[in-house]
Amino acid sequence: MTTPWMVVGLGRMGRAFLALARAHAVPAAGYPARGAAPERLRDGSMVWIVAVSDQAITRVCKTLLPALRPGDVVLHLAGARGLAELESARGAGAAVGALHPLAAIATLDPPGSLAGAAFMVEGDPAAVASARDIAGLAGGRLLVAEAVDRSRYHAGAALVASGAVALAQGAAWLLGGALQPTPSEEDLRAATASLLVSVARNIQHLGPDASLASPLLRDDTETVARHLAVMAGDPTVRALYRAVLARVLVPLARDGRVKPETIAAARLLAEDGADTH
Repeated sequence: MTTPWMVVGLGRMGRAFLALARAHAVPAAGYPARGAAPERLRDGSMVWIVAVSDQAITRVCKTLLPALRPGDVVLHLAGARGLAELESARGAGAAVGALHPLAAIATLDPPGSLAGAAFMVEGDPAAVASARDIAGLAGGRLLVAEAVDRSRYHAGAALVASGAVALAQGAAWLLGGALQPTPSEEDLRAATASLLVSVARNIQHLGPDASLASPLLRDDTETVARHLAVMAGDPTVRALYRAVLARVLVPLARDGRVKPETIAAARLLAEDGADTH
């Protein structure tokens, strides 16, 4: 019999895990994080998935103690927090782990999907085994860590999750002002999402460095300068473009794909306050 899940917290991520369980006939139940722990789904071992805010993990974990049994697994889902938040559950005989889904879940109803998501886990062997089962159900990849620099790790995840949104916002502003008649919001969503999906697919199969598409690969800095000039109406978009430009220049300068003079000119354009006219 599949080990049942008890999902603690019915926010966006909690509901996504319940949807994953339903899709694969995993016995599961969910309950709000506030209040006493619920009755167990069975006498045998269970997986408790603590899907609450970072600040609430320790408190909520302590409310589970009356219901925990040796052999249970307790997982929290916070990328910025480690195993210390679950120490009380470990003291009760449960295996503990920090399982972070590398997925942006934006909706509550309908619940977001974890299909294809990668996960990172740190924890006890039984917790890692449960995490492997979860990643398998999602059809994703599991990264197993023996130690985690939480601030650095979470910054990397946040850079992609928030950065992609910021890029789409800036791109929609540029595209919407470039076309006549002005595209609908739905068309702009489709256009920016199409680009992001194609980039993500390339990164998955080729890696980030080989996925770059840029005028710089043609030693064309004039186009880059024109890009910056039309962004004068929104300094935040221009600053974002410059930050992206500065970062992609790192591998380009290292691997010699473009001429040194192109790198030098592009670096000037990437500097704050560089003349773009």
